[in-house]
Amino acid sequence: MTIALIILIALFGALVRTVFGFGEALVTMPLLALVGFNIQASTALIGALGLLVALPATVKYHTKIDFAVVRRLVAGSVLGVPVGILLIKTVNRSLVLHLFGGFLILYGAYSLLKVLRNRPGKAHLHANGWDYLAGIISGTMGSAFNSHGVPVVIYGTLKRWPIDTMRGILQAHFVCVGVIVVVSQVASGFWSMEVVKLLCIIVPLLFVVIPFGNWLTAHIASETLVKYIYMLLIVFGGLLFFR
Repeated sequence: MTIALIILIALFGALVRTVFGFGEALVTMPLLALVGFNIQASTALIGALGLLVALPATVKYHTKIDFAVVRRLVAGSVLGVPVGILLIKTVNRSLVLHLFGGFLILYGAYSLLKVLRNRPGKAHLHANGWDYLAGIISGTMGSAFNSHGVPVVIYGTLKRWPIDTMRGILQAHFVCVGVIVVVSQVASGFWSMEVVKLLCIIVPLLFVVIPFGNWLTAHIASETLVKYIYMLLIVFGGLLFFR
């Protein structure tokens, strides 16, 4: 029964990533902890699945990807990874999670309110240097809390990237960072035969989940999807704040 629940949770995470472009770790990690799945195995499983889901999405949206932006984001992420490791070793974890969660709730609620009032606002952070900073924050939050997608999403909403552009940049970023994450997790001993067996069961099911997620996405208007993304940021903020 536990294995079935783990598989369902992982597939739900893959569906969330396919539809919204991010957030599978924030959804799945708390749920996997609730069913008693080992934290290192959970991290390895979700890291590998995140990479696998990002690959076809990158191919699908490759014409929308600004690869110069991706290179700057990835360069910043590489710099941010050791910062995140230092963060979890020196700063109170609960404090950081509460601050980050509170920020997501406030930002998501504020942005959602503006959209509902038809006041989306102007694009911000035009200079290319902001890409590096967004990448650093992404790498920091990714290595510390498996939340590397959320900072990039917030950055994309501030820059008012079109939805497909955001999807393309997000997934290309995930592929580059995901390779680094998976390799580091393998080197750190996070992988086990249990993770491999679960992947052997889950990966074939992705051929059903990913097309279904793409079908759902195709039937959601871009304006509606933006609202859902802000709602998701509020939910994720709540998950982190009350973790």
